[in-house]
Amino acid sequence: MNRREVLLLLAGTAAVPDRLLAIGRTVHQRVRAGTLSALNPHQNETVATIAELIIPKTDTAGAREAGVPAFIDVMVADWGDDDQRKMFTAGLANVDERARGMFGREFIGCSAAQQTQILTDLDAELARLRDTKADTSKNFFNAMKWLTLTGYYTSEVGATTELHYRVVPGRYEPCYPLEP
Repeated sequence: MNRREVLLLLAGTAAVPDRLLAIGRTVHQRVRAGTLSALNPHQNETVATIAELIIPKTDTAGAREAGVPAFIDVMVADWGDDDQRKMFTAGLANVDERARGMFGREFIGCSAAQQTQILTDLDAELARLRDTKADTSKNFFNAMKWLTLTGYYTSEVGATTELHYRVVPGRYEPCYPLEP
């Protein structure tokens, strides 16, 4: 998926951009560097690796540099209910199970090509669910992609570099209150 496709996917949420940006600003404000709330260090590294494969560093920052892993940790801890947390952590465990079954090591120990193959398989499964109009709300990879995209495009680097968000008079404030 390239960044143009990502923007088209996000355009599906165009009816609620202010709400989405407000949530993103709130979550980015709550992120505390080096502190994990919902995920253990291994899970966090798995999230960071997957997010970086979804939005890699190119001539612009990737997901890691934009703080997406910490954003996802806060979202899982503070915004998800117990069922969503269980679904997300079970999905992370499933990624490791797939990696062990296919390559004999955990996901973060696999090569980039092997990691990409696992994510391609997960994306194909998600596409099949969408094609059959099945409920994708409980699909780990659907949640992971949504959290990655939301975390990236509501971060300072995503908003200013990718979306060309400009605040007049001129600085990015993720917690700036917007009046209707």
